[in-house]
Amino acid sequence: MKTYRFKIYGHNYETKVVRREEDEMVISVNGQEYKAYLEPDKRIKSVRATPKLDRPIAVPDSGPQKTAKPTEAKGAGVVKAPLPGLIMKLLVKQGDTVKEGDTLCIMEAMKMENKIASNISGSVSTIHIKEGDSVLEGQELFTIAKN
Repeated sequence: MKTYRFKIYGHNYETKVVRREEDEMVISVNGQEYKAYLEPDKRIKSVRATPKLDRPIAVPDSGPQKTAKPTEAKGAGVVKAPLPGLIMKLLVKQGDTVKEGDTLCIMEAMKMENKIASNISGSVSTIHIKEGDSVLEGQELFTIAKN
């Protein structure tokens, strides 16, 4: 056991903990052994230094919202790219009449061909892309006017 030396009011004391079992201890003071009991509220708890995590506060992104679902604005349906990719083939042209669910173009994304469908029935009023264009997620592809 470890030996501790104390000087109290000018007197030297050599102490060591001989044995400890739960709340009971045997302590040797200058060679004389004493039984000591820890009081329940006076126990010394072993404290380990735990590193404190210092993370910046998370702030929501206030930039343009990306969406995989087409949106509808002012009597027109806007078809947006669900994910980044390459326009492989346009299947409609401006003025064509389409029904909800009709395939408007084929887009390659993540080495797969994806069929981009119309979200409403109407006529294709604007085509914002051409074959071979690379598009980003949320980018407008077509505007479809309701009939």
